[in-house]
Parts: sequence; structure tokens; C-alpha cells
Amino acid sequence: MKRSAMRCWWGAVLACVAWGQAQNAGQAPAPARRTAFSVRYVAQGSVYIDAGTAEGIVPGMVIEISRTEAGGAAIDRKPVATAVVTAVATTSAVCEIQSKALDPLKGDEARLAAADEMNRVRTDVNQARRHYLQVLEFTEGDPLEEEIREYVPRPPLEEVNRLRGRIAFERTAILDHDASTSSSENGAVIRVDWSRIGGSYWTLTGYWRGSVTSQPTSQTTLTDLMNRTYQIGLFYANPKSPWRFGAGRLILPWASSLGAIDGGYAARKVSRTLTVGAFAGTNPDPTQWNYAPNRQTVGSFVNFETGSFDGVHWSSTTGIAFTRVNWRPERQYLFLDNNYSIGRVFSIFQSAQADYRDPKLMNGATGAQLSQSFLTLRYTPRKRISFDVSDNYFRGVPTFDTRLLGTGLLDQYLFSGISGGVRVEATGQLVVNATLGTSRRNGDTSHAVNQAYGVTWKRLPVLDLRFDAQVSSFSSSFGTGSYESAGFTRELSDQLRVQFQAGLQNTKSAYTSQSLARFFNSTVDWQIGRHYFVMANWLDYRGFSQNYDQISFSLGYRMGR
Repeated sequence: MKRSAMRCWWGAVLACVAWGQAQNAGQAPAPARRTAFSVRYVAQGSVYIDAGTAEGIVPGMVIEISRTEAGGAAIDRKPVATAVVTAVATTSAVCEIQSKALDPLKGDEARLAAADEMNRVRTDVNQARRHYLQVLEFTEGDPLEEEIREYVPRPPLEEVNRLRGRIAFERTAILDHDASTSSSENGAVIRVDWSRIGGSYWTLTGYWRGSVTSQPTSQTTLTDLMNRTYQIGLFYANPKSPWRFGAGRLILPWASSLGAIDGGYAARKVSRTLTVGAFAGTNPDPTQWNYAPNRQTVGSFVNFETGSFDGVHWSSTTGIAFTRVNWRPERQYLFLDNNYSIGRVFSIFQSAQADYRDPKLMNGATGAQLSQSFLTLRYTPRKRISFDVSDNYFRGVPTFDTRLLGTGLLDQYLFSGISGGVRVEATGQLVVNATLGTSRRNGDTSHAVNQAYGVTWKRLPVLDLRFDAQVSSFSSSFGTGSYESAGFTRELSDQLRVQFQAGLQNTKSAYTSQSLARFFNSTVDWQIGRHYFVMANWLDYRGFSQNYDQISFSLGYRMGR
């Protein structure tokens, strides 16, 4: 028997032995995730795919839609559209179309963009979800097989050094009606998905929007505040390495409750279920409870993760962080993040922060005190209906910008206490949700009622547009108030899209002078040819302490397909 045949025979024997040992140990390999999904429904400006959180899909992921003609080969499939995931259920997701070469149809194939697929694989590896039989390697290769392989063409992987995104230059003018002054600025907008840069395992993904040059102005607009919530980062994920790195404006993957940081992290998987790491940066997000742009944070964490998303899954992160403001000591706190789920039916999310009271900073007080806590239980008995119960607690004075209330970005802080909610997809087009709860602040003699209602009509009949509306009234630890907002989106053609949003908020709080405000925002997006686009935006804001108009115009270029 030849040496190469003998090696293959012994390799097969050893593989069978390894497989039998795994079976005897009860470690059956978990099924691999799907890489191809199907478009189940097409709406105006969006599509629905048959994959959700159970498949590792999260908001912000980029979906590439393609189509194979009947009887055609898979290699001949045509690109149809690119979309971004905006809402995710357990087994389905809503994807907003960003660009398209053809109109999407039911049954089209959908796949994750290379960078997002890499992130999903990285997450699966960290969670030890994907199991494989033992891989055996020989010290010498089979000469015959190697000779054959030399003549087999191997095209480069699609995700290697692939660049996609949009870049635009923007001109903005602000008309301040209180001071009767005006100002202008030049800015830029970048959305990028650059995977496997230069053949490496580094990926640049996210978006950024900011000013380049400007005239002096004291006006911080609503658009400026929303722009500060962007995320963009450079990430390292090598399937053959236990190390993970990230740098930029990002959220720590193992502790999302900490919010965004301008900085970075480094983590190492030390065992099948255990990951340790460290992070450092500043806190730039104005939607955080304790927002302070000049705060520096450094910390470390340990993550334990076990189970499978198809069955029982548990992820727990424990860490400690230290903060300074202008390099002066501020906080020392312990943070916890726990996620527990049973299949697609039941899940628990819990996060908490407990401060260590330094007697030098707390007038002699010592010990630990709970500063904030989130707890949410969700039950999904059917695909189109879900129930949740939440308990939120906050201690201290909030420093987020209350002008963002009407945008819905601060909803997580409005309900302090116990609340319950329901979300129902009444039809394929209509989704309604409601939340009710009670809260009691220090000094209150009775409980206050918190309530929020929302409706989304994905395609209104006759008008052929998407409609979203939210109404909320709240009594929280920072004050009381209400807000109403509504908006609609209409695609006039494949190249022209318009969007309008209006809101009204009324807040009574000792922490802000912006008690009453209304805004109206409109956007026009015009695609010129395959690569160029023009966008125009007008924001009309009228409030107790601010009254202005903001007008912007941008010209941009779309990279990639």
C-alpha cells in the first residue's frame, strides 16, 4: 500500500475515533448557522427576511440581496439590492433598502455582508456555539493531491479587501431666530464597510458625521446632538487567534449597557467559555444617563458564556471601571451584564452598576450603593406577539440632553419602576405596541402612571408610504412630561426618496430649561446614476430656550456595488 493511501486510511480511523469519543461524552456538535436567507415579504423601501436573533442577526447589519434565474447556476446570480437591518424579531428581521439595482422580490436570496458575517462567526466562536470534529494534520502532504491543487483556479475570497460605503461633503446653514444671527459650516458624512483590509483580519465599519470648518456659533442643534450617536471602529477578528481588538467609537460587545466609548478594547478567549479583557476611552454619547464629554473611563471585565441559542443560552459579564472628569477621580463601580434565553420563546436581560463610595469624595460615607439597574423579561408565545415586563432604577442626577426626548432615543430612562408592554404584528403591514407602568419618586404621595403607545404602518393603502407614530407620558426620577412624534417615508421612484418627521415635547424638570419644544424635520435623498447622490435636509426647531432653522445640502459618492 502506498504511503499516501496509508496516511489517508489512518487519518480516517483517527477521525472516527475522535468522533466516537465526542459522541460518548455527550458533546454533539451544534448545527451551524445558515449563511443564506430568503426574502419573505417586500414593502415600500424595506424587505423582510426569515432570520432573526436566533440566527445572530442584529440591527445595523448589512444584507446583500441577489437573485438566481430559474435553472441558472448559483455563480450567475444577479445583485438586486443592499439593505440595512433596522428591527429584529426572533425568526425574522426588517431591512431598510439602501440601494438597489433591481426591485426585490419574494424568494430572493439574502446574505450578510462580509464584515457582518465575520462578526457573526467571531461571536459564535466566542460563544463556543460552533463545534467541529478534531482536525488532523499530516506532517507530509499527499504529492498527488498537491499537484492537482496547483492547477485548480482559486478566486480570491469576496470579503478580502472589499470596500463599500458612502462619502459626502455637506454644507450647513443655521438661522438663529432669538439672536437674529446666522452661521454656516462645512462637514462630511462617511459610511464605510471595508472588510479584510489588505488581506488582513482587520475590518473598518460604521459611520461618522461631523464638521470640518465652521463659523463661531453658540447654537448646538438637535441634528448635531443626534450626529454624536454615531459608531465607527476598526476591529480585528482572526478565527485562528484567541485575541480580539477594537478601536474607535464603539460599544463593548460583552457589556453593551456601558454605552459607547471613544477608545478601544482588547480581549482574549482563555477557554471555551471564558473571555477576559480591558477597555479605555471617553464617554461621548449624549443619550447616556451620566453623559459627560470630558469623562475618561478605564476598566476590565470577565465574560462567561455557555449553551446554544437553539436551546438554553447564558452570557454573563462582570467588570470594574474607574472614571475621571478632567482627570480628577469621579467613580469606582462594578458593572454586571446578564443575558439568559430559552430558545426563541423566553429571554431575560439584566444589567446593573454599583458604586464604591470613597470617603474622600462622599463626605466620609463608605460601602457600595446601587446606582442603576435594568431588568427585562420577554415572552414570545407566537411569532407575531410578544410580552415584556421591565423594572428600571436610577440613582443620582441625569446629565443626558433632554432635547433628545422627542426623538425616542431616551425612552429607556422614561419609565422608572415596574412596567409591562406588548407588541403585536396585527397584519403583515401594521405593528402596534403599548407600555404601561407606575413609578414613585422621592417625596411623591402616590404612584404616577407612565404610558407609551406606538404604531407602524409599513405601507399605507392608496398613499403608498410608511407611517410611524409614538405617544408617551412619563414621570421619572428627573422630571415629568410627554412627547408625541410622527413621520412618514415615501419613495417617489427608484432614485428619489422623501422623509418627514415632526415632534412635540413638554418637560417639567429642575435639570433643564428646555420645557416646551417642537420640531419638524424633512429629508430628500436623490440617487444620480449608479454612484452619485444628493441629499437635502431642513430642520425647523422652536423651543423655550432655542429657536432656529438648520438647512443642509450634501453631494456624495457611493463606493462599491
